Amino acid sequence: MALITTAEQLAEAIVTDPERVAACLGRINRFGGQAVGCSVLRHSLEVYYRIDADPDASNAARLWALLHDCHEILTGDVVRPYVNARLRMEQEAIDNAIIRRLPQLVPQPDSISWRQVAAADRAVGDFELMQMGRDRTPYDVCTFALASWVRLVRELITIGGAA
Repeated sequence: MALITTAEQLAEAIVTDPERVAACLGRINRFGGQAVGCSVLRHSLEVYYRIDADPDASNAARLWALLHDCHEILTGDVVRPYVNARLRMEQEAIDNAIIRRLPQLVPQPDSISWRQVAAADRAVGDFELMQMGRDRTPYDVCTFALASWVRLVRELITIGGAA
């Protein structure tokens, strides 16, 4: 299996091989790898659960909640103080490739749904940081996270007709 090395390969893998994408996200620990037991996969699920709790949330917001950190498969997870303009630009380019692959299924940047996901992402990140600061693992060990992420992504892509 070849490595995913481009934004286009990542965007295609989300649709054709979500298990692979989920496995990659599950191997990336948050906060620059320091938060063992707090993977990007689990973080994305928590953002999804926060969005899904809003009955008015769109399916686009739900899907983007699951995908919003997929760029970290290519860039890694970097702690906020070290995220610079170049990294943000690279992450946005990767996000744009995902948007081009799923144009009707994910929100456009600066839309209400995009901002909802950004707010949920910050809230979940703040919770994780608070827990880590107290020497607590933010989440219980979660063996179903990979299967849950894959199932939700597949459902939302199928609903949108991009599968």
